[in-house]
Amino acid sequence: MEQTGWKVPVQGERWINDMKKRLFVLMLAGLMTFGSSACVFAAETETEVTTEASSEAIPEITMDMMDADLYEGTWVSFAGGFDLYIPSDWDVLEISEEDQEKGMMFQAKDPSDSGLNMVVTATEIGTDYDLSKVKAELEEAGNTDVELGIVNSIPAVSFTTESTYGIAFLDDAGIMYNVQIGPKDIENAEAYVTNIVCSLSVTETAESETEAVTE
Repeated sequence: MEQTGWKVPVQGERWINDMKKRLFVLMLAGLMTFGSSACVFAAETETEVTTEASSEAIPEITMDMMDADLYEGTWVSFAGGFDLYIPSDWDVLEISEEDQEKGMMFQAKDPSDSGLNMVVTATEIGTDYDLSKVKAELEEAGNTDVELGIVNSIPAVSFTTESTYGIAFLDDAGIMYNVQIGPKDIENAEAYVTNIVCSLSVTETAESETEAVTE
């Protein structure tokens, strides 16, 4: 079945709270750091996004759309102030200096031969940008299924490239974060994408074992 934007199926019950451990990803050299990582996202309680021309209702994605039985996971906390829940058995890969300069802050992959992997980047684009402009540029770049949405109170844009599923969102300091997962043609890839996207949330205080992921 083809995945189209924010049409995420409801799966399972309320997401589990018994986290095994939490990884903290520190902002890499050359990118902006913040005094308080927990509050960089503007509060967004409405399910509407106002554009220059109109106001339109958009889908809201929440953690209860995740499949708690899909994998045993680890919460990864990023210095930008957001969390993602990824499979615990994924390998966290080293990031080269060249990739750091391009804005890459995290990458991980399935240890099997499937090739499924995730990359997170951070790009300073300035505070003049909003999600409507991001959406327009993603469409102009040839991406498909480009749609606005709200994930656990974080306004975002979902999209697909030729080979990956992606989600982009902004913080109040003018940084755009881009999470891409793929390749799309891997069996069960959509289920993993659903879980990871639905886990996107503002960082809260860790209540479990922590492990720093640094350069």
